[in-house]
Amino acid sequence: MVKNVVFDLGGVLVDLNPAKVIKQYFSKEDADFILSNIFFSKEWREVDRGVLTPDEAFHKYKDDIAPGAYEKLMDIIENWNEHMPPFDDVYALVKRVKSSGAKVYLLSNIPPYIHKMFGCVPALALLDGFVASCDVKLLKPEREIYEHLLQKYNLKAEESIFIDDTLENVEGARAVGMKAHHFANHDLAALEAALRECGVNI
Repeated sequence: MVKNVVFDLGGVLVDLNPAKVIKQYFSKEDADFILSNIFFSKEWREVDRGVLTPDEAFHKYKDDIAPGAYEKLMDIIENWNEHMPPFDDVYALVKRVKSSGAKVYLLSNIPPYIHKMFGCVPALALLDGFVASCDVKLLKPEREIYEHLLQKYNLKAEESIFIDDTLENVEGARAVGMKAHHFANHDLAALEAALRECGVNI
C-alpha cells in the first residue's frame, strides 16, 4: 500500500511551457534560436544541477540574438517561477491525497528559483518534504536522486509512488523500486485511477 506520493513540479503541479512564454517576449527569429539552443539543452541540465548559473551556461549565445535580448532572457530565466502558473485541478488532487492520510513530497529538476515558488504555488505548502536537483547536485533520472529522497525522509520505495510528466524520470523511479505514474497529456483521471489502484483513498 502506498503511503507516500511524490510529485514532480513542472508539467505536474505547475504549467511549464517555455515555447508559450518565450514567444511572448522575443521576435520569432530570436525565440526559435532560444528554444532550439537553450531550453532543455545540456547546459540547461547543468543549471538544474546547480553547478552553473544561467549566465555561465548561456553567455556564449549573447551575440547570437538581438541586442538587449540576452539580458531580457537572463531576467526571465532567473525569475522563471513567475511564468509557471499552478494547476488548480492538480492542487485540488494534492489536497485530497493529504486528506487521505498519505504523505506528499516533491522531487524536481529545477534551478534555485524553486525557493521563490513556495509563496505562490499553493500545493507546495502541503508538502511533507522536497528534494530539488539544484540543492543536491543530482538530476532525475539518476538513481542517486531518488535514493536521496528516500533516505532523507526515511521512506520505503515500495510504499511510494512518483508522478512525473517525463517518461525517463518515471522509469528512473521504478528502477529504485518505487511505483510510478507517467502523467502524460495532463490526464488527471488516469492519475486518480493509478493512485486508487495503489491504495490511496482519494
